[in-house]
Amino acid sequence: MPPTEGFDFRRLRIHRALDTALPWPGADPEWTRIADLGNAEVGAYEIERLGPTRFRIVGLRVTEEFRRRGVGHWLLRHAVGTAESCGARDIEAPAIGSFFEHHGFRREGDVLRMTLTPE
Repeated sequence: MPPTEGFDFRRLRIHRALDTALPWPGADPEWTRIADLGNAEVGAYEIERLGPTRFRIVGLRVTEEFRRRGVGHWLLRHAVGTAESCGARDIEAPAIGSFFEHHGFRREGDVLRMTLTPE
């Protein structure tokens, strides 16, 4: 694993997951993105289209060494941006812990939701 000291977001590279390198079983490579630093994966996310303007964040993870450094926030914003560029106006997230609520999702029953408003 590359050292985390002096971590710089500009060194992260984000890309689509390959069928042979999915971050978790059953991930859809079309909607899964991997964040690498050098040759090491530091995080990943997967989104899913539920309808023309509805998406769901299926999963988001950051490796232990890079937690609490803003990588999760960065990946979440990338996921929202990817969904928005595909027409999303409503994004759901799992109601697990407080991470998504801390980043602007609001609780609606057993899901968390973010509504995007076009500028």
